[in-house]
Amino acid sequence: METIMAKSITTHVVAPADRDRDFYADIGPFFMDGAVRRELPYLKDLPHKTWLLAKEGGTVVAIAGIIPHANGVAELCSLYVVPSYRNTGIADALVEKRLSMVEGARVIRVVCAPASAGLYADKGMRQVAKRGSYVVLERKAQKAAA
Repeated sequence: METIMAKSITTHVVAPADRDRDFYADIGPFFMDGAVRRELPYLKDLPHKTWLLAKEGGTVVAIAGIIPHANGVAELCSLYVVPSYRNTGIADALVEKRLSMVEGARVIRVVCAPASAGLYADKGMRQVAKRGSYVVLERKAQKAAA
């Protein structure tokens, strides 16, 4: 658990092997909420997906995912912040946290709505394609200084 904001929002990393009844009780409502499904129509829980949950007290106020691919690509996905917590820095903090978790990946990729692309562009990711109404951004591995 890590505190990400002065407002005492904490992040909890849930690796695939760490999922338990509490995790599903926390994340289940996001999968059932029609408003969330409209914003994240491709939201799914995959066996190899790592989740980050941002909580205030015991309440989940944001979710985000990471999918590792065998080819060295790490995909950032499923970022959702409860509307009353938007524009507070939570999304930015979750992007930063996920980027730090996948810094060894050959390529970091995100497929997101154009309105969210700025969050990732600010972190050095560049648009490389469009996929339907979404944009694809990537950042290659950072080279070590010589």
